[in-house]
Amino acid sequence: MALLKVKKYLTVLASFIIMICIGSVYAWSIIASELIEEYRFSASQSQVIFGTLIAIFPVTMIFVGQLGEKIKYRYFGYISGLLFFAGYSLASYSQGNFILIFTGIGVLAGIATGFGYWVALTSPVQWFPEIKGLITGIAAAGFGLGAVFMSGVSEKILTNENVLQLLRIIGISYGMIILVFSNLIFQNSSISDNTEVPVKASHFTSSKTFRKLFLGIFLGTFAGLLIIGSLRIIGGQYNISNDNLVQGVAIFAIANFFGRLIWGFLSDHFEASLCIFLALLFQSLSIISLNIFTLSDVSYIFLALFIGFGFGGNFVLFAKETAQIFGVKNLGIIYPYVFIGYAIAGITGPISGGFLYDFSGSFSYAIIMASLMSLAGSLMFLNQYLTSRKYEYFK
Repeated sequence: MALLKVKKYLTVLASFIIMICIGSVYAWSIIASELIEEYRFSASQSQVIFGTLIAIFPVTMIFVGQLGEKIKYRYFGYISGLLFFAGYSLASYSQGNFILIFTGIGVLAGIATGFGYWVALTSPVQWFPEIKGLITGIAAAGFGLGAVFMSGVSEKILTNENVLQLLRIIGISYGMIILVFSNLIFQNSSISDNTEVPVKASHFTSSKTFRKLFLGIFLGTFAGLLIIGSLRIIGGQYNISNDNLVQGVAIFAIANFFGRLIWGFLSDHFEASLCIFLALLFQSLSIISLNIFTLSDVSYIFLALFIGFGFGGNFVLFAKETAQIFGVKNLGIIYPYVFIGYAIAGITGPISGGFLYDFSGSFSYAIIMASLMSLAGSLMFLNQYLTSRKYEYFK
């Protein structure tokens, strides 16, 4: 019994650490700005790389989910670590070549992120099915916190080295950490003996529930990814110090981290549709404030914090709702399909922001678009919440 308890908590810890490593992608705006400055990348090119990674890793999760019953989870972690190392190393030796950086970060690191995210999200929830929201929040919070460490590391390394050397250091160190902590991922063998009925993905994807979850996570993450992919560039349009531009990325990540924990905790006590409405509304209002208020060092930091907090809700609320409706055992099979909404947002969100900036020379139009997308998602789930309340009232 004591050994099982140790395995439970080691799995949560290892999942959290792996998420921190692969979540370093959320500090992409720091790398993007360096690529634009040093290697003359356009804003669109920098966001194509980021968007491709975000698109590839949910698709990878579908493939991993089909293998989940046949292969030990820790092997997925090993694959993640090796591909992460290979991808970042390739990019670091590219000499600024777009195709090589795209292949290394966008494709190989994207696949690595899919393997790592699946195992780090699925494993701990199976050990704690009674508090799905909180445990999902803890696991997903690691992914959000990754940008904090990446921002700190980047700031120190970029003082003396260039961005390609930064990629090399990240690839080696983070790849090794993922490999080591994958050894502490344990599976809950009793999960296969429970009474949950296995769900076929084909049945789920044709349902109204799927369409709402899919569209909701698309709208919410489209808005957030458009902003985080270019956060430093947005701040750079104003007279904000470079230190605060970097700190803004870190603050976003910290708020994203706490947002995932808090929204996860709240979802264990309130209806998920209400929580999703509030999270996406909060995100929408925070994003449009980038246009409403003149950005200063202080307002830039606060708005980065608010946007990050709202954005964090996307990655726990939709996963928790999937597990709640279809069971913990089916989370690893069904949620990757819901997460495809995030994949599409990963392509369309950042790239739309990059194109609008290249076209207009300002992020104002992109900010308006992002805010409206998040608002649309919030209103959709407000309608769902009010409909469910009305049904309960007349029942």
